[in-house]
Amino acid sequence: MEPFVRKEKIEGYKKFLGFHKCISNDNGKIWCFWTTNCQTTVLTNEDQQITINISEKGEGNGLFLTAVYVKCTASERSELWHSLERVNAMVNWPLCIGGDFNSILDIDEKLGGRPYRISKSIDFSYCMNNCELVDAGYVGVKFTWCNNRRHSKRIWKRLDRIMINDLWLKKFQNNSVRHLVRTGSDHRPLLMKCFNNQ
Repeated sequence: MEPFVRKEKIEGYKKFLGFHKCISNDNGKIWCFWTTNCQTTVLTNEDQQITINISEKGEGNGLFLTAVYVKCTASERSELWHSLERVNAMVNWPLCIGGDFNSILDIDEKLGGRPYRISKSIDFSYCMNNCELVDAGYVGVKFTWCNNRRHSKRIWKRLDRIMINDLWLKKFQNNSVRHLVRTGSDHRPLLMKCFNNQ
């Protein structure tokens, strides 16, 4: 998310990092890389999200992954909530949505600064409920973002998360999300592992 590099450079980064395939969303704020030989199709490519269908031969539609990088204002975020609801209506397969939502879902997901008004989260919460998505949870430090200001002005929030639908949970009985260490960014990267007991 937000690579601070022109999207035309994505091919060079793909080779440098050792991936086989890559894609950027329309405005270059979201970059996706992968190494698998699965078939991939872009379902949506917008300013705040990109949704990719990944499938293996003979697996039908496989699964859908949506990476989000949400804008800062409530009016801009509402565009994304509507977009995610459209994606959900198109997809009747395992769906995973993750990234920087630039919003929190509970007052305990913020530390420091002014008291949080939960009314600011209503649209986000409504979208997740409407799409029947659940938080995949996490291991590690709760807060994924910090404003990096001096101690008295410091604010921590859990802006980054991964949401999954019921069909994803049926496909992958075990899902683990780890909040990794922040290095060179004000956000913590998220690492998700999914597998079955079989």
